[in-house]
Amino acid sequence: MRYIWLIGLCATAALAEQPILFPHNKHMALGLECLDCHSTADTRAAAGMPSVRKCMLCHEKLATDRPGVKQVRDYAARKLEIPWIRVYGFSPSALVKFRHAPHYRANIDCTTCHGEVAKATVAEATVTHNMGTCLSCHRQKKATEDCVACHY
Repeated sequence: MRYIWLIGLCATAALAEQPILFPHNKHMALGLECLDCHSTADTRAAAGMPSVRKCMLCHEKLATDRPGVKQVRDYAARKLEIPWIRVYGFSPSALVKFRHAPHYRANIDCTTCHGEVAKATVAEATVTHNMGTCLSCHRQKKATEDCVACHY
């Protein structure tokens, strides 16, 4: 039974086929930070996906001839949000309530849980999350190990 519970914690999309190939590496090379697009990671439970309007703040005028940007502009013109596919997450059966904001406030670098996104040409899960990896980090950082901090 315990083995099945641990498997539930490891649920991530291995390589989700995104509606637009988003080159994190190119955006990070321009000096963008994670919070520039995932703007609620420091204040809310979810990091949030950027709205198409946020993308258009830059892409109204920048790189408009690139295929991916043309796709973004098409979503914007149709007043549709880009249906990004979540890459990281826990299985509902794990009963985990992960919250980004406390981790951000504890100065946990995004790469700790998301890998070297700045080098990625496509969003994919590169770090495996399970109870062991979470507890190891909590112990190293002297964070709570109380079950109810993460599980409900």
